[in-house]
Amino acid sequence: MMKKSIVLSLLTCLSPALCWAAPQVTIRLPERFRLLTDQQFDLRVEATGLANTKATIVVRTDDRQFVLPAPEVTTNNDNNPGDPDKAWTFRRLSFRKGIRTVNVTVKDASGEGHATQRIGVQDFDLRGNGKKFKNIVLFLGDAMGTSYRDAGRIVAKSTNNRFREGFFDQLQNMDTMPVSGMVMTYAEDRVVPDSANTATAWASGNKTIDGALNVQPDNDDFKFDSTNIQATKPFALDNPRIETLWEYLKRLYGYKTGIVTTADVTDATPAGEGGHTITRSLLYDIARQYVEGVFTSGPTFDVIMGGGKEHFDARTAANSGDTRNLVAELQAKGYTYVTNRTELNSLGAGASKVLGLFRTGNMNVAYDKLGLVRDPDEPLPDFAGFTNQPFLDRMTRKAIGALNRGGAPFILMVEAASIDKQSHPNHADGVIWDTIEFDQSVGVGRTFAANHSNDGNLSTLILVTADHDQSMHIVGIGDAAVSGAVLNTRSNSVYPATLAPFTPAMGPFFPFGTPPRVVAPANFGNNVGEVSGFPDYADANGDGYPENTNEFRIAVGFRTGNHTGSSVPITAEGPGALQFTGYYDQTDIFFKMARSLSEKTDELDELAEELAKIGIVGQNY
Repeated sequence: MMKKSIVLSLLTCLSPALCWAAPQVTIRLPERFRLLTDQQFDLRVEATGLANTKATIVVRTDDRQFVLPAPEVTTNNDNNPGDPDKAWTFRRLSFRKGIRTVNVTVKDASGEGHATQRIGVQDFDLRGNGKKFKNIVLFLGDAMGTSYRDAGRIVAKSTNNRFREGFFDQLQNMDTMPVSGMVMTYAEDRVVPDSANTATAWASGNKTIDGALNVQPDNDDFKFDSTNIQATKPFALDNPRIETLWEYLKRLYGYKTGIVTTADVTDATPAGEGGHTITRSLLYDIARQYVEGVFTSGPTFDVIMGGGKEHFDARTAANSGDTRNLVAELQAKGYTYVTNRTELNSLGAGASKVLGLFRTGNMNVAYDKLGLVRDPDEPLPDFAGFTNQPFLDRMTRKAIGALNRGGAPFILMVEAASIDKQSHPNHADGVIWDTIEFDQSVGVGRTFAANHSNDGNLSTLILVTADHDQSMHIVGIGDAAVSGAVLNTRSNSVYPATLAPFTPAMGPFFPFGTPPRVVAPANFGNNVGEVSGFPDYADANGDGYPENTNEFRIAVGFRTGNHTGSSVPITAEGPGALQFTGYYDQTDIFFKMARSLSEKTDELDELAEELAKIGIVGQNY
């Protein structure tokens, strides 16, 4: 009897429909996927556990205007050769406003598999109805959490005794913006994010995984091999994409677009506005995407400024898979090309499209461009021959000038990249002076917005925030004249060095009014040279950057050499700014920016002015 059963089982398994379960179907979109009206995205559907690869797919939605193009179809995607699988990728889909539902059915010989995705679509339309066009300038201090803002303020705004008795005579530009809030920065797959997935959040309105730029993961990502990039990079570039606000506004409404950074222009934060890849490491391909456009017809940006020159003009078959000169290609499309501070300063009034590449790799930090002497625990600068690099405020001014020509609205992202890049190795000088440089750039944007608030229909929303935080904290004041003074407690330092039990004989700990020169008892475990009081920075040449040759200086400590999962501040000024108060997710920045552009904000803006007058929002000094 048993033998007969085994024979019957073997015979019935000759029919796949009797041997396989129904297909398992996955829609490669995050659970809380959100869009704007007509914002384009890719829909990838993966089916595994198939009887064979002859499976068929049906996609239904509740949007009658939804158009489903022919898909890209692939098989043998997942890391399971014995299990037939199939994927369909539908490119550049979009929806009307509302809560939309996508129903997918995959059918093969084993039966049917189903998946459902709900998508929220926020209304957006700038056509007709007399709506005003508005500009946006998003200032991004990479890793600039609250401690970083505080450090920049203490150093830059304490010169000439302007910080005393706990008050400042003058605050930073970003401090005096009338609206503030806090932003949560978590990634799709982790608490502590990186600069790629955070850029994706504000640029596209959706989260993604660590290291990804404006795409969602799929089941062939494992095929990408960083040791064999050119052969395997198609698997990192074929992921389902989502259109960024920069691409969206350019494609549908003729906005001019720009990115300005002190990093490589293909680095994660600037790439967040126009790059699409599962791994941020494909810098040469991101540069190519800028020139060709992914969702735009032609180049993604009208203004590109920063480092990363080699990704445009030193391309080889080995490093990029081609030998194109992207600089020459953009010049042929009407871009003015500048390579140093002098050329940028001489940029003609007629330049409306600008490519500025000021060195290979990342640009040098403000502290080094100023020629200031690094503290002994920080490395000497390496300019790699690029000694005439511009400061971020000058880049910002020229970028806004180019984008503002011709009367078209614009959207610009300005990044101070090395607040983060100097935090990783715990270099306080590089961190703090780049924060100061960044704030001066914010001043450029605010001045432009104030001076052009009545230019026809073009008002400007200014936002200042960070992509994520890092671990620097302000731990006090140090006396640099003390031998072996510790002004920068690094992540591998032990602090306090020693900590003895308190005894009355030690006297009061940091009593009120203790002058800076009074050092706390050594056995309290304070760092060498640590004092109470306030710093005494000087700015002899009045350029806004203290020379850092004074005796009493800010002391900071780093807990790690990496990012943290802390929320970051945001400040806002201009049309729709009041939306940015409160505590919210980073993806909400995208939708708040969109509402500021597409909705009339006059009443909201008047309310913000009234609240500022009575001190509920903003600073009154």
